[in-house]
Amino acid sequence: MAFAEINGYRMHYQVFGDDDAPALALIHGGLGGGDGSKDTVNRQAEALAAKYRCVFYDRRACGQSDAPSDGYGIPNCAQDLRGLLDHLGVVQAHILGSSAGGPIAMQFALDNPGMTESLILVNTMSYSQEAQREVRRQELRRLKERMAQEGRAAAVERGLSDRFPGMVEDDPARFARIVQDNIGRLDGIAATHQAYIDIGDSLEERLSELKMPVSVIHGDADSRIPVECGHSLHTAIPGSQMHVIPGAEHGLMTNAAAEQTRKIILDFLSQS
Repeated sequence: MAFAEINGYRMHYQVFGDDDAPALALIHGGLGGGDGSKDTVNRQAEALAAKYRCVFYDRRACGQSDAPSDGYGIPNCAQDLRGLLDHLGVVQAHILGSSAGGPIAMQFALDNPGMTESLILVNTMSYSQEAQREVRRQELRRLKERMAQEGRAAAVERGLSDRFPGMVEDDPARFARIVQDNIGRLDGIAATHQAYIDIGDSLEERLSELKMPVSVIHGDADSRIPVECGHSLHTAIPGSQMHVIPGAEHGLMTNAAAEQTRKIILDFLSQS
C-alpha cells in the first residue's frame, strides 16, 4: 500500500508481482466513492501477479485516494494513470479498464500508444450511446436532488443502497464506513458523473485508431452496461477479440465469473 502525489492529487496505489515481470495496469469501475480498487485487488491480484507486475490504483474520489476539486475529465484521468506509471518507472504496460475504467483505458491507449502493449476492456463501453448517457444524467440529477433536499449523509446512504442492494443488512459495518468516507467526496462523485456524460462521441469516433491487440470481454446478462455495448466496441476496434460470458452479470472482475474472466485475460495476454 502506498500513496503519492500524482497529477495534482494524493493517489492511493498498490503494486503486486515481480518488478521484472511485464506490467499490467488495472483501472477499476464505479462513478466515484466506494472502495475503489479494493474488491478487484482482493479477487484478482494474487493470481495475476504470478505472471505480471500488477498496478492497481484508486481513481479520483474513490477508495483511499483524495477527492480534489477538479480534474475529473476523462483525458485528465488518463493522465493520472500516465503519471503513476511514470512514477513507477513503467515504460510499457498492458492496460485493463473495467466498467467506468474502460473509457480511461481507451483514452490512455489513444494518447499513449507506445506505452500500451495491449488493451483489455471488461464490461464497458465508449459512452457514446445516448441512452447510457441519459442514465448518467438521471443518476446525477438524483444525487444533486438528494444532496439539496435530504443532506449529504442521506444522499450517500440512498445512493449506496441503490447501487448495492442488501449491503446495509449483509455488511452494516462496511456500509457505515463507506457512507462516512464518501460524505466529503460528493462533489467529486458528481464531477465524475458529469465527466462520463461529457464524453459524447470523442472516444467512439477515434476507436479505429487503436492498433495494439485489444480484447473486449462482456457478460450477456449485464443489466448495467448491455452486452450490445461490448459488441459495438468490438466492431469499432479493428482486429479486436470479443469474448462473451454466458449468463454473466456486470462486475466481471469480482463477481461469480471472476475466475473465467481472469482465464480469458491471461490467455489473451499470453498471445500479446
